[in-house]
Amino acid sequence: MAEFSTLPTPRELFRLFETGGMSREDFQAAMASHQKDLIAEMEEARLNPVAAYMEHRRNRAAVRMLVRKHGMSEIREVLAALGTLPGFPPAQLLWNAGHEDLPLHCFIRMRHEPVFRVLKAQIWPVFVRITVEYGKVRKDLATREEIALRRGKFGRLEVHYRRVLD
Repeated sequence: MAEFSTLPTPRELFRLFETGGMSREDFQAAMASHQKDLIAEMEEARLNPVAAYMEHRRNRAAVRMLVRKHGMSEIREVLAALGTLPGFPPAQLLWNAGHEDLPLHCFIRMRHEPVFRVLKAQIWPVFVRITVEYGKVRKDLATREEIALRRGKFGRLEVHYRRVLD
């Protein structure tokens, strides 16, 4: 998976299927495509275990720094909110970030394309400002975006603004 998939996330696929927006066959075909992407990544990791191990270590270190500064539940909540953003390519990685049984380092990709890195995070009780970088490994080719989230009236984080940084 060198780029983020253009398919809807599995969460969006479930929603479409449950509301009757897609047939069972279309749902199964779309989920099979997601499954193929995951299997391809597992095969790639198996073929190059040293690179996979080094990426794993980098991802864990990045998450450890974020958690030390902000706390695990806060980082998980922010990543889960980013996973619901429409038109946000890394949502393909983050769609299930709210599940506490999945380690946070699974959602960060420091050097394995497509990358997803958290460059800066400021988290307050009602407002979050986060700068992320995603896409290509080379920083000059990667997309850098600043996203501000604000708690809505039901206590969930919602997009306040998004802007692409140069």
